[in-house]
This record gives sequence, C-alpha cells and structure tokens, in this order.
Amino acid sequence: MKDYIEAVVELHNIINPQIINKLTSYIDHKAKKYLDIEGGMDKNVRNVRGYQLGFKTPSEMFYWNYIKKEIERLYSFYKIKFPKMKSYSLNQIDLLKYDIGGKYDVHVDYYGGLHLSRTLSIIMNLNDEYEGGDLIFTDQKEKEIKRIKLGKGSIVFFPSNFMYPHSIQPITKGTRYSIVAWLQ
Repeated sequence: MKDYIEAVVELHNIINPQIINKLTSYIDHKAKKYLDIEGGMDKNVRNVRGYQLGFKTPSEMFYWNYIKKEIERLYSFYKIKFPKMKSYSLNQIDLLKYDIGGKYDVHVDYYGGLHLSRTLSIIMNLNDEYEGGDLIFTDQKEKEIKRIKLGKGSIVFFPSNFMYPHSIQPITKGTRYSIVAWLQ
C-alpha cells in the first residue's frame, strides 16, 4: 500500500500569495453555477460551484497561462520522483468554490474519451480559512488510506486512474477555494 500512495505528491506553501489573492477574487467572480458530474447534476454527490476556465476573454487567457506555467513549474518536482510519467499537456482547468456543505463524494478523475483523456490530476489549494474540506484517498472498497488537509498555497499531484479514488469532505465552516486541473 505504501508504494501505491507514494504517487500522491504534496507540495506545501509553494504558490505565490499575491497571485492567490487575485485567483480567489477571480473565482468569486466566475464560480456561480453548480458543477455537474458525468451523467448529470447531483448535489448529493458533488456540491460545488465552479467555472471551467477557457479562452473567451483576455482575463481567462491570462489566468489559464498563469496557472499553466505554475503547474509546469511544480510538475518538475513530480517528474523528478516519477521520471517515466508521461503527461504532456494541460487539458482542463476548473476554478472551484466550496461553501458550507460543499463536497465531492468518492470518485476517480479518469475519463477515457479522446477529448478528455486524463493521466495526472492536480489540486491547487488557495486558502485555509475553512473547516472540513479534507482530501481523502480510499482503496477500492472506499476505506480511507490517506487524508490530506491542504494549506494555503499547496498543490497535490496524483494519477487520475482507477487506483486513486478520492473525495473532498463537506465544508463545515468558511469557504474553500481551489483549482483542479488535469494533464494528459
């Protein structure tokens, strides 16, 4: 089991605090709609407001490029540990806002379609003024094997495949701001 969970790599307090404030404000502005899951909307499974970042405006392009550069910079730490990892391009960035009760039940991030192939999942946490919201990794029977309380400016990399089911525990106080992205 230790070898399995070794592929979950956390980097603490590594994202620039000045950009964190700008990203948090941008998320407040953009993350208005509740996000769905494959097969539809179910707030009992995923209860989070968010926004899929794209290239519609100069602001979106600025934030996409900034987040991409940060991920590329920090991905180098992952590649040192796992040099055979073959993830090359960023294929999606979501801006997330978890209010009280916000959560995402156990799931995996891999989707095998041609347009959304995911090999590596990334979570960037932008604040720590909330309670709950832990990232929980489970085994295939949904037994907890690793719990991570992400701090402000932290990032986590982990494989997107079926071996890494995970969840975000419900927020009990405050608001959790984060960014999720995937490499293919």
